[in-house]
Amino acid sequence: MSDQSIQGSIITSRLIASIATRTALETPGVLRLEPTIQGFLARLGPAALQHLGNPGSQDGTYRHNGVTVTISDGTARVHLDIATDIAYTALHVAETVQERVRETISHTGLTPGTVDVTIRAIEPHRGATML
Repeated sequence: MSDQSIQGSIITSRLIASIATRTALETPGVLRLEPTIQGFLARLGPAALQHLGNPGSQDGTYRHNGVTVTISDGTARVHLDIATDIAYTALHVAETVQERVRETISHTGLTPGTVDVTIRAIEPHRGATML
């Protein structure tokens, strides 16, 4: 077995979006991705027709429910909209998500670009009791 990167069209913007979503949701303090109206409208625009025929490409943008990924020239840029647990420091959660997503992207053979995290909500975890 080798440590060589997988080359080819296997690594798409849709796959990176899936990986970034999973990585974010596995980060302590992240409750969920937070879809936005802006993201919804962007999917309804002209790009929506392109996504029907090409739901993620090696060079291009993929948006879905709180995550946007753009791959260009071997670099993946990610934007995540998240809701965080009030029991965690939101800034620390966002920084941890950024670090973990960058690290995960680096394992795909792509170069991690910017990883932007927008905190859309801070709320108690369901089932948690507040004093």
